[in-house]
Amino acid sequence: HAEVRQLASGKDGNDQELELARALAVLLDDEAQLATGVPPDPIKQRADAIRRQLELFERWAAVHHHDAVAGKAVAGWVSFRFPHKIDHHDLVPLRRPRVDLQNATFGPPEHHRRRDGFALTDQRMTPREVQSEVDYCLYCHNRRKDSCAHGLHEKDGALKKNPLGVGLTGCPLHERISEMHLLRKDGDSLGALALIVIDNPMTPGTGHRICNDCMRGCIFQKQEPVNIPQVETGVLTDILGLPYGFEIYAFLTRWNPLNRQRPYALPYNGKNVLVVGLGPAGYTLAHYLVNEGFGVVGVDGLKIEPLPSAMIGGDAWPPRAVKNWDELRTNLDQRIAGGFGGVAEYGITVRWDKSFLTALHVALARRPTFRAYGGIRFGGTLDAIEAMDMGFDHVAIATGAGRPTLIDVKNNLIPGVRKASDFLMALQLGGGFK
Repeated sequence: HAEVRQLASGKDGNDQELELARALAVLLDDEAQLATGVPPDPIKQRADAIRRQLELFERWAAVHHHDAVAGKAVAGWVSFRFPHKIDHHDLVPLRRPRVDLQNATFGPPEHHRRRDGFALTDQRMTPREVQSEVDYCLYCHNRRKDSCAHGLHEKDGALKKNPLGVGLTGCPLHERISEMHLLRKDGDSLGALALIVIDNPMTPGTGHRICNDCMRGCIFQKQEPVNIPQVETGVLTDILGLPYGFEIYAFLTRWNPLNRQRPYALPYNGKNVLVVGLGPAGYTLAHYLVNEGFGVVGVDGLKIEPLPSAMIGGDAWPPRAVKNWDELRTNLDQRIAGGFGGVAEYGITVRWDKSFLTALHVALARRPTFRAYGGIRFGGTLDAIEAMDMGFDHVAIATGAGRPTLIDVKNNLIPGVRKASDFLMALQLGGGFK
């Protein structure tokens, strides 16, 4: 161990994993030059030392992988993380500590996340962990095997199902996942984000903790799949972390040279659409309609908090550029519910960073042909006939799961009884959780 540490000592301080990786990269490059048969003289003279040091590293790695005591020294290293086999009928390895009460179950303690108030409980993967997932991918788009994007199919074209009977559809947006991974592997997060935005311009609203159809359709079916949602969110946060990173993302939603079908937003065409509901369906539809040249007004039953006028601009002045993502990001236990995002605002728990909703709201609110109004119940405050009289050419209903489920119980609508969706809205938007 001491000899390995000496070989791997470098300028990276306490980051032993990075130091080890740098030292190994140099040795492997030297070994590759030896394999050519005509290495430079300095490397040729060190041939025996290079082979001995590589063997030393291999023995060290084997001990730390197979020996439980030695393995504690590399706990958490992505270099020593290996995919585990998947048992679809035992997806979560539960513990049953009480013989007399078999229904009392616990998940693995290393996966526990303690809640501290209403702060974010899942900080997502680090850039190094994201890179590990990217490296795990097979980049199979060139062979048209990228089932993460297009699903797994039988030879006759029928959709495959996993052992639980769930269809392996892949990404519902057919996002270019394999290509995104390939660019991210080379360190090109901007190119990777531009690829994502072609098919998924509202990417802050997807990714980790939102959807995982891509993982279910991953080509690795018998072992742990690539954690694609973590990679997607990692690519986004790579860019948001840059100076003016939010502006880069917002610009890509309006102008993206990689999007051959719609590389830039079209000018206003004189047609107006009323979008009812500003949840994920409504704000996504609004984005596409604005880019196609339509005027869009989005309405929602929730109260939508106004954004700072300097940040979104107005008819007579442009918006102020957001230099740092921290201007939009707020700790969840201090965040004021904005009302924008529908179920993504009032229903999703503290495992997901709702600051991403603010990014979506700001990006849309800056568009000169888009307006959003809260506190409007379609069918009450405003109906379809009134909308047409106001000059709208079309009404798009994007209310999603907003309608309460009415259960078949007598007197279930008497005063004092609340439906789950209504209760959640009141709890979140009223700040009751604070």
